[in-house]
Amino acid sequence: MTETDKNFITEQYYLFGAGNNAWGVISYFGKENIIAIIDNEAKRINGFIQDIPIISLEQYMKSHSDGTIIITAAVYEAIEEQLLSCGITNYYVAPMIQMGLASVEQMTADWNMTQMEEIILFGYQPIGRHLVRALYKEGANCRVKVIPQSNKEMEWTKNDHLIIADESDINRDNNVIVFRSEDWNRVSTIKGTDEGVYNIFDLVMETNKRAAELVKWKNIHEGESCILVGNGPSLSVEDLERIHSSKIASFGMNLAYKVYDNTLWRPVYYIFSDYNMMRQYYDEIRMLRRDNLFVKNFYYMDETPMLSDANYYPGCAERCYLEKQRFSDDITKAVYGGYTVMYDALQIAIYMGYKKIYLIGADFSYLGDPATKCNHFYDDKTVDKRVIAGKPHIYISLAAMQKAEEYAREHGIDIYNATRGGKLEVFRRIDLESLI
Repeated sequence: MTETDKNFITEQYYLFGAGNNAWGVISYFGKENIIAIIDNEAKRINGFIQDIPIISLEQYMKSHSDGTIIITAAVYEAIEEQLLSCGITNYYVAPMIQMGLASVEQMTADWNMTQMEEIILFGYQPIGRHLVRALYKEGANCRVKVIPQSNKEMEWTKNDHLIIADESDINRDNNVIVFRSEDWNRVSTIKGTDEGVYNIFDLVMETNKRAAELVKWKNIHEGESCILVGNGPSLSVEDLERIHSSKIASFGMNLAYKVYDNTLWRPVYYIFSDYNMMRQYYDEIRMLRRDNLFVKNFYYMDETPMLSDANYYPGCAERCYLEKQRFSDDITKAVYGGYTVMYDALQIAIYMGYKKIYLIGADFSYLGDPATKCNHFYDDKTVDKRVIAGKPHIYISLAAMQKAEEYAREHGIDIYNATRGGKLEVFRRIDLESLI
């Protein structure tokens, strides 16, 4: 890397989307490399995340319109259209870094990258650029080549004065970094081996290394039945009492403990997949029984101490649920998102070995704005609306349920929907009264 190449290393970025993923993106790039966060919600404008100002797109257009934008919103298509309609093409869609992307320092250390003579980046975008910066800081003298995957990436590569390569440059001896899982197989096929192919999403981040302990739950309930209790408005306290009186194990989720004062029901297992809830209700959650508590391990979980005796499971940094939904058969590696905690619960329950799984309170229908209408069986008035407000992406959740049904059918697992009403028709229906 030459002296003239050092200029690109210092580039800073703008984020678009002040939601959860912004925290993970900031954690990966460092807040010193984020100028501002663009958002469309008026209530967020002029606020801050980690001292980074939140601005409107109009403000960006007036005073900041030459910077690279990283879209952090989970559902990004509408934002892409918005940017393109304004003539903005200098943007990149970030993966769900909140779910588990390792830091560049860990990447360089775990892969011993400073000792590599040549590195080929299969694709080039801000994540790759940040990785190159880390290599430079570590004093690496390796030769960096890039195989751009789009015209935009070609432009960035040229601007950064890196060597442009093509697939013919890939051989059995060199090291190739890929930034999408689907490219791993492609590169491995070209090389004729998977040695020397590194997928940034396969690297287990330091905060997720304790996930290896989850192996103790593998097939612990092989052949048994369980009930996954969702929080939909169709659920009643009477249903919970019926479940309590039965001998079937149950899973509770998110803020279901809010009704504990009204019922004897206590789930055998409890799952928290929403970091906003975890952060806001931390003092209440840490009072719950924790050896049965499963918590999604968010990369940026720095404001709430980790519960030493809870089970932290890794999410996935890829937006697989927006393209081709995946279902994990190994929760020590990843639990894929589906915009519903029920999808997390299904992956965990199946990993435990349950063969008959019943869903209740899985309405998959929303009455309207959560800020004004009840979308949970518990009293929504007890919940801060900032936690649950927002557009529900039902189509993503239903696609996830379809994937779960396919996986279950292929592996001899029966999933039934005991919910009253609702819009989840993927699974066979069954009446709760006939079940217990």
